[in-house]
Amino acid sequence: MYGIFMECYVALRQYFGGESAGDIKAYLNMIVFIASAIFIMIKEKDRVKKILFGIMPLVIIVGFLLPITRIIYVGHVDKDSPETYYRILWLIPMYIVIAYAACLIMMKMKSDAIRRVVMVAAVLAIMLTGKLVYTNRYMYKAENIYHIRQDVIDICELIKPAEGEDNPRAAFPEELTWYVRQYDTHILMPYGADIIEGEAKGMYWDPVYDAMKNAEVTAEGVEIVDAKAIVDATREDGCRYVIMPEDTDKRKLSKDLTTFGLTVVDKVGKFYVYEDPVVVKKLEKKKAAEWN
Repeated sequence: MYGIFMECYVALRQYFGGESAGDIKAYLNMIVFIASAIFIMIKEKDRVKKILFGIMPLVIIVGFLLPITRIIYVGHVDKDSPETYYRILWLIPMYIVIAYAACLIMMKMKSDAIRRVVMVAAVLAIMLTGKLVYTNRYMYKAENIYHIRQDVIDICELIKPAEGEDNPRAAFPEELTWYVRQYDTHILMPYGADIIEGEAKGMYWDPVYDAMKNAEVTAEGVEIVDAKAIVDATREDGCRYVIMPEDTDKRKLSKDLTTFGLTVVDKVGKFYVYEDPVVVKKLEKKKAAEWN
C-alpha cells in the first residue's frame, strides 16, 4: 500500500511542476493551492462556489492519494492503460482556485492599497511557482494556421488512413510525438508525450520508446541507436510506420532500417518515413481472420 501511495504522491508532485523530489517550486505551488482552497472553503458564503473551488479540489487530491482509489481505477476503470491514472488531476482547476482566493481576499479588504498589495502578491505567487511556457524546448515559431510543426503535418498526411482503412500505428521520434495527435487523432502511437515530459514521466516503461531513446556512445562521442532493437520493438507493438530522423554527426542508427525489411515511403524534411511489410502482412492476416 505504501508503494502505491508513493506512486500517487510522485504523480501529484509532477502535476504541480516537480520533476524531482528537490524541486522547491512544486512544493510552493502545492502549498499556495491548498491554502487557497482551504481559505475558500472557510470564507466563501456561496455554497456552489465553496464546493467547486474549495471542497472539491481538496477531496480530489485526498482521493487521488488513497491507494484504494488507484486500485479501483486500475482494476475497473481503465484496465488497459493504468498509467492514465494521473489524468484525474485534470479535474482540479488549480490556477482558478488560486486566483479566486486572491479575489476573495481583495473583496474583503476595505483599503485600496491593501487590495493592490494582495493582487501583486497573488501574481508573484503564480509567476514564481510556475514555468514560462516559451522556454519549453518543444516551442516553435508558428509555421501554419495549426501552430504545429509543418513536418509533422506532412508526415501525418502521408500516412493517414484512406477511407475504410484501419487507423495506422506509427512510432515517432521524441521531438515529433508532441504534435501528432494534435493534428490527427486517427494515427495511433505506442507512447504519447506524457511519457517524455509530463505527469506520466517515469511512471511506466514502453519498449518502443526505450529502443528509440537508448544509444551507445562511442569514444568519439557519437550516439549509436540500435536499429534492430527499434525494429523488434515496433514489430512487437504492431507499428506499421516508423519515423526516424536522418543521421547526424552526433547521433545515428547502427544500420539502415531497410536492411531489416522496412521500405522508405518518403523523406519529409529531416525525417525518413518507413513502412514495415512484416507488420502490414500481420494486420492483413488478422483482418482476414476477423472476416472469416
